[in-house]
Amino acid sequence: MSSNDIDDLLTSQGYGILSLCREGTPYSIPISFGYDGEDIYFGLLEDGPEPTKFAFIDDGATARLLVTDIRGRFDWRSIAITGPVEELDPDDPDWEHFIDTLAENAWFMRAFEHSDAIESIQGWKLQTDEL
Repeated sequence: MSSNDIDDLLTSQGYGILSLCREGTPYSIPISFGYDGEDIYFGLLEDGPEPTKFAFIDDGATARLLVTDIRGRFDWRSIAITGPVEELDPDDPDWEHFIDTLAENAWFMRAFEHSDAIESIQGWKLQTDEL
């Protein structure tokens, strides 16, 4: 895939499968993500008393995001992005960039930012080490 095709897919798709690993045990979850042309941004919600995803993700840990576009039985495209994840601080000025990026091309509604659920979101950035 060309660089333009990769950017187009990451900008248009807005969802994928995030894979994490802890002590040799893999864990994968579907996520919605935003792409700013350089990095991937995603949020994780606390959707239960002890969500498994939080046990598997740590600041600086390596993660892989698989993004696919399946148009037909023999018409597939996919991208795997691997790199370290960085937890974002809601009090940091970059938090607004995180929210804006999600609103731009993730499966995320800007109105969500003003709901009570936003209090339980952890913001993350996936840096691209390998594509």
